[in-house]
Amino acid sequence: MGELNNKKELNELRKRLRNNPTPAEKALWKALQQSKFEGRKFRRQHSIRNYIVDFYCTEEKLAVELDGGGHYTKEGYA
Repeated sequence: MGELNNKKELNELRKRLRNNPTPAEKALWKALQQSKFEGRKFRRQHSIRNYIVDFYCTEEKLAVELDGGGHYTKEGYA
C-alpha cells in the first residue's frame, strides 16, 4: 500500500497546502501536533491515492478532512 500513499507527483501540492493552512487547519493542528491527542501521531496533508487529506493518523487509519472555501473552487472540485 506504500505506493498509494504520498505519491511523489503530489509532493509540491502537499507542501503548498501545508504552508498555507486555513484557520480551521491551524487550530486543529495545534491540538494534534506532537502527539497531543491521546498520544496519536497525525500527519498534515497526507496523500492517499490521488487525494490529499488534511490530517491522517496511520496508527488508527483515520483521515480527517476539514471543509473550507478551497473545496468549492474549480481546483477543489477536480
